[in-house]
Amino acid sequence: MSAEGRTFHWKTLFYLGLAGLLAFLAGILLSFVFLTAVARELESGYAATAATWAKACQHEMTTRGELGLLQQEMEINGASLQRQGITFVEVVSLSGLVLLHSDEDMLGETVPLTLSQSGALKGESFRKIAGSGDQTRIMITTPLVNYDQIWGALTISLKPRKEHIWPLRAGMIKRSSVLWLLSADILLFLFCLYMTAASSRNARNDLIRRENDLRKRELAAVSAGLAHEVKNSLNGITLNAQLLKESLKESGARESQVRKLERIEKEALSSGEMLAAFLNYAGQSNFVRKEMNLAALINELGQFFQEAGGKDSVEVAFSAGENLRSVMACENSLRHALTNLMWNALEAVKGRVGAKVELTAVQKGGEIVISVRDNGPGIPRDLRGKIFEAFYTTKKSGAGLGLAVAKKAALEHGGRLELAETKEGCQFVLSFPYETEERK
Repeated sequence: MSAEGRTFHWKTLFYLGLAGLLAFLAGILLSFVFLTAVARELESGYAATAATWAKACQHEMTTRGELGLLQQEMEINGASLQRQGITFVEVVSLSGLVLLHSDEDMLGETVPLTLSQSGALKGESFRKIAGSGDQTRIMITTPLVNYDQIWGALTISLKPRKEHIWPLRAGMIKRSSVLWLLSADILLFLFCLYMTAASSRNARNDLIRRENDLRKRELAAVSAGLAHEVKNSLNGITLNAQLLKESLKESGARESQVRKLERIEKEALSSGEMLAAFLNYAGQSNFVRKEMNLAALINELGQFFQEAGGKDSVEVAFSAGENLRSVMACENSLRHALTNLMWNALEAVKGRVGAKVELTAVQKGGEIVISVRDNGPGIPRDLRGKIFEAFYTTKKSGAGLGLAVAKKAALEHGGRLELAETKEGCQFVLSFPYETEERK
């Protein structure tokens, strides 16, 4: 080979090698940029959980002046917080006094402020990844502000999902460490990109769902506490109205005065029933699954609603399979759900000629199927997507919780509540897995 040919050969190899190296570096840099963008997206999702806690803390300090309700909620729902990936929560005051803590033994203690907490008390926010392997945590520290005044610092530790750890580390990496990334194998980066791209959407949806669940629990806790207080007041009103009514009757008072007291008593009882429905929907009832006679419950409810429907000329039929005498379920939960469905059915057919309501319970395969059917006007198709929403109602009175409570009962039993397709009227079907004491 001539000298000119050898020169061309080495030049070709050089340019091909240089092009390959530039493509290699460009691929890694583009991968790093993309991975960093994905990491920021994931990080913002975890930060949203911390922001929810900060908002709850600020609300409690604004309205109550203390964090007792959040501390109680955290202690009661410790297992739920762990499922959300929350491993540690701490709120300290300007002086380092612990106002809220995952470990209740730390409440009231004065602790040395970390650098992140000191910075947060000056108005800055800090995020970092601590630990390694299964002990990897995202630590977020943020200031707590009330009326433009910083009163404390919130630190929350979140356990990221395993597939998020590497992207999150890449997103928080320092520029000085980029050279280390450039020396890594490109296949590793391509693999990380593939895994991150495949799971990023699901991860974001999971984080949004967790944040919404946390907000719902906070709202339920606050609302349930208020409802309990109001319910106690209503009980007092009802009791005193009854006592005063009896006293007026004995003293020979006018009938109009007695009727007014009866109206007060009736309104207080109605409001109490509405609050009881809300408390049940908010999760304040005790759900205990044990062996029960479902057939007996169906017969009991059927006989009760036969009498109730007879007053309005409504024919009520009911039946239950003999093999439902021993079923693992929560009797109170099913009673409440079926009572709501039956009252809805009676109201739907009230005043119609040939009004009928049917309650049945059978075993189909591995499921128990309970049906409540009526021949009323039915539910318009455009409203069927809303009827199971809490507080949605088309009635002039009522809290709009009947179907929501029934659906909650079905979900608690690991089943479902559906509106079946029928030629006339409505048919609600509540089904859940069939279990007995022997089949557990």
